[in-house]
Amino acid sequence: MTVCTDSTDKDYYISSLSRLIEALRKDSCKTVICRQICGKFSRFAPEELAVEYFRSFPDSFCFMFYHPLTGFWMGASPELLLEVKTPTEAHTRALAGTKPIADTTPWDSKNIEEHRIVVDDILGRLTGLGYSVSAEAGTTADLAYGTVRHLCTPISIHSDAQLPFEKIVSTLHPTSAVGGYPREKALEYIKEYEATPRNCYGGLITVPTPDGPLAYVILRCVHFDNEKWAIYTGSGITHASDAEDEWRETEAKATPLVNLLSSF
Repeated sequence: MTVCTDSTDKDYYISSLSRLIEALRKDSCKTVICRQICGKFSRFAPEELAVEYFRSFPDSFCFMFYHPLTGFWMGASPELLLEVKTPTEAHTRALAGTKPIADTTPWDSKNIEEHRIVVDDILGRLTGLGYSVSAEAGTTADLAYGTVRHLCTPISIHSDAQLPFEKIVSTLHPTSAVGGYPREKALEYIKEYEATPRNCYGGLITVPTPDGPLAYVILRCVHFDNEKWAIYTGSGITHASDAEDEWRETEAKATPLVNLLSSF
């Protein structure tokens, strides 16, 4: 898995996304499209890099891993997929909709619709498994992340019997927050409109905890070796999207990593 060396060209991105948005107007699909921002190290100090990045996101799931097949990956993900609280209770959350942290105006219809799609999709998938699921009215709130904020809705899962962690994870992943909706059509669009493979971006990290396993999606991340790095950054595209706005959203999401990596 070699590190990408070509940043996504803006003209290509705008042109490609404009065609995608036009296609989405015909089928009411939501699709998450990722792009890359690439650079080179002036000095290679992965431990120092991780400490600096993790310090900025104490409330996120911070990770760094290395494997000979994947190389280094580092990130600070806000995207909880599943957290086991007790054998019969678990939590997830819908995280979708993005705007600058300084923007205190009401959420626009595009972001509200995007968030609603994710909430409804998660609730539908979990209800289909036969569990008692709740996303209480009034619990949707802003979640701050660096220079941006997201709409976040906590979702609880209850069962009379022990919850099967792996079954729930495989049912949820990829949620419409990282893939799209409907899932199959969204994945087709991703294959058509993303210029570079995602590799580990959008995958899962599962770790044990005293209460039970915990799963987060690999987002807000960078892939690197001892010479070069590639940031992966994406956004949810609907028929109401504007290509220039989506470019700015991906820039804002990547800003903390870009600023940090530029100092190494």
